[in-house]
Amino acid sequence: MTQIAQLRDAIAASQLLQDVEAADGFVVGSVRFQAAAADIHVNVDPELDDRPEMDVNALIVNTQRFLAMPVVQWQQLVNDIVLEVEDAVEEVEDDAEVQEPTDLRDDLRLHSVAVFSDAVLLSFVAPQQFPQCWVRAQLCEELALEDISIDEDDGVETIEFKSLDDMLDNLSANNDK
Repeated sequence: MTQIAQLRDAIAASQLLQDVEAADGFVVGSVRFQAAAADIHVNVDPELDDRPEMDVNALIVNTQRFLAMPVVQWQQLVNDIVLEVEDAVEEVEDDAEVQEPTDLRDDLRLHSVAVFSDAVLLSFVAPQQFPQCWVRAQLCEELALEDISIDEDDGVETIEFKSLDDMLDNLSANNDK
């Protein structure tokens, strides 16, 4: 059994995520993240290229820690992210006053999370203020904000599937065309 298969089985047994699958060197699943009241995708990445020996327990503990984040801590984290983004935008703009129709706190939506043994990477969409970008926030092991970036959408269409069977059905249908 490969290390990824072992990680997949351990995460499935922990019941942290639903629809757990192994793909491209990491484990993926979905979950209702209570702190944000959002259904999200979670990628658990053991970074096997950088760390040949995987620490399954550290990955599960870091996933549990993130998913158990209290609402108050989440709200503070989102506020910190918004303040950092607003400060960066103010530095880039001239002295022009910009009026945004939607507060970034209301626009920012958690889309997915990548969990590593020593960090968590959050990927947000903000369709009103950053329609062609991802807002990404890196958290340390203690879930404190470490870094923020706004990355342009790479133009690659992302398609989400509820199961591996659905994905295979879609691929088969596309190959028939």
